[in-house]
Amino acid sequence: MTREDNNKACCSNIPPNATNPVWLIGTTICGWFLLYHGPKHLAKKDEIHPLLYLHLIGAYSIYLACVHNTILTPSTLNGTAKPFHIWVGRIGMMLGIAGFVFGLLLTWFIYDPSKNLSFSIGITAGGIAQLFCQFFGYRSIRKFQAIKVQIEAGEYKDMEELYSLENEQDRQLVTHIENMISLFFLACGIPGLMRLADYFGGSIVALLSLIALAIFLSLAMSTPAKLKVLAKRAAQRQIIISNSQ
Repeated sequence: MTREDNNKACCSNIPPNATNPVWLIGTTICGWFLLYHGPKHLAKKDEIHPLLYLHLIGAYSIYLACVHNTILTPSTLNGTAKPFHIWVGRIGMMLGIAGFVFGLLLTWFIYDPSKNLSFSIGITAGGIAQLFCQFFGYRSIRKFQAIKVQIEAGEYKDMEELYSLENEQDRQLVTHIENMISLFFLACGIPGLMRLADYFGGSIVALLSLIALAIFLSLAMSTPAKLKVLAKRAAQRQIIISNSQ
């Protein structure tokens, strides 16, 4: 094996997103918020309500699951990362819903939301966005799996119907990817972006600028993934055409 082959073999074991600057920025924001700002903020509290711990378990779980699953996709490490992606995703999704419920109770029924109404509204909007991303992301991957089973069972009439099923399968996969990346950068990231905006004066302009940055990062990461899905399908069909000739 040549040195070039060795380098290829080595690099093939490195998750592609590990060197993706967009993923690194999102992960850095996550790490700053969860591991630095959050504990520092909690340490200043004289008393911590028990529900806050339950909320944090859910919030930390879904956010860290996003970090994990955007770096270890099902195809990473020649497919060996697939079960980790699935189970981390499932656990994160369930705990994320619980975190939202506990956070909603704390924000509007236990704490006084009027003390910082803009924060209460913003944090709730982030939680609702989280649920939307989780719902549509989960629904799309379930549809993707159902179509996959149908194709593998040969339940189609001709190649035209097969291509139609494959196109729909790709569309559902892309929808899943887009929602999960939005969950990472936008929904889960909103609390951190709100706190980060405080370092820039806490103005609405600072917050909107950071949200715009998060949208850009989300698109910057999801667009190449979408193109990769489409390119993979085109390559598969080209091989089928070449073999049939």
